[in-house]
Amino acid sequence: MNKNLSRIAVLMISVVLVVLLYQTFILGQYSTYNYLAIIAFVVFLFISLYDMGNADDNE
Repeated sequence: MNKNLSRIAVLMISVVLVVLLYQTFILGQYSTYNYLAIIAFVVFLFISLYDMGNADDNE
């Protein structure tokens, strides 16, 4: 995958993760599903960061 697509994926996953963290800890909606979603998106973020490090600059 090319580096620009990896950057877009990292940005989108980061935005969703921030919203989930805000909803869970600031708004106080403590739910098992919120915690599972946070864990899943953190894993997706690490995978996307690893992918971005190995991505080609060219298309």
